Amino acid sequence: MRDIFAAILTRLEQGQPVVRVSIMKSAGSTPRTAGASMAVFEDGSMLGTIGGGSVENESHIAAKRMKPGSSKIQDFDLTANDAASLGMVCGGAMSVLLDSLLPNKENITLVQGIIRRYESGDKRQLTTTLTSAGTILRRDLLPPDNDTLEPLRAPCVCPTDDGFLFVEPLILPETVHFIGAGHVAQATAPLAASVGFRLNVVDDRNDFANMERFPNANEIHVVDNLKACLPKDLGAEDYVVIMTRGHLHDKEVLAQALNAGAGYVGMIGSKKKKAAVYDSLLKDGFTQEHLDRVHCPIGLSIGADTPEEIAVSIMAELIAFRAERRA
Repeated sequence: MRDIFAAILTRLEQGQPVVRVSIMKSAGSTPRTAGASMAVFEDGSMLGTIGGGSVENESHIAAKRMKPGSSKIQDFDLTANDAASLGMVCGGAMSVLLDSLLPNKENITLVQGIIRRYESGDKRQLTTTLTSAGTILRRDLLPPDNDTLEPLRAPCVCPTDDGFLFVEPLILPETVHFIGAGHVAQATAPLAASVGFRLNVVDDRNDFANMERFPNANEIHVVDNLKACLPKDLGAEDYVVIMTRGHLHDKEVLAQALNAGAGYVGMIGSKKKKAAVYDSLLKDGFTQEHLDRVHCPIGLSIGADTPEEIAVSIMAELIAFRAERRA
């Protein structure tokens, strides 16, 4: 999402209007859910997706035809005859907001503020006030503890006296901490980056943890050892993926991840390795409840064998975990 707002800001600063296309609400089986968005630029190009197919194409056409500064809501019924007419078989319904942003000071300041929030980690919610006919009255960037808003993890539409409020939480991307920069980590990192995770790669070997091997990484840390390689204040948005080169390292890192409160903890390894590490941690005072939080062996069971296949299984598990948390 940050990349889309960054591109919008560039075009606005160049004096070009931009149409932001966002799914306001969805029900049933749809290509994407509420919160998915894309930007349509003056030259007809676009960034982002609301699911592809005919819904996206129809929205793209409508966006190119819009009068600068206008707004509209486009409803799609993806059931029975309507779905067939769009060449789709989804079976749901969705409402799409098309918002044409003029390149004025007000909109530039708003988008600059959104990007600053992503960079600072300061949580905010973008609220768009609309009439019942879909005309935008105002856009605001508000803290989630505002008197009129509850903290949200997913977009919502709230009725007002003369229209409704579209609330979009500006969710910060989750960070995957790869502890161990071997072949599996190298295969998994680009997949994680491609689906919106931040990457932090940690290892005690310079020839493994470097930008040549991990060009998508946001952070790379080469440490003296792995005994204290994780921040002590990890939160729900932190995913720790443990794939070091030995049982002793795995145990040390797993203990750190559990103590630091990471939202997701996964460890690569065989059943034998898992049993040895778990037995040792239990002797050190960790409980079975602690260990039940750990995904080990990491990844979905799909018969993966090569580093690339294992990477797919790991990312499938991380995506599923993230989607469940955001639901």
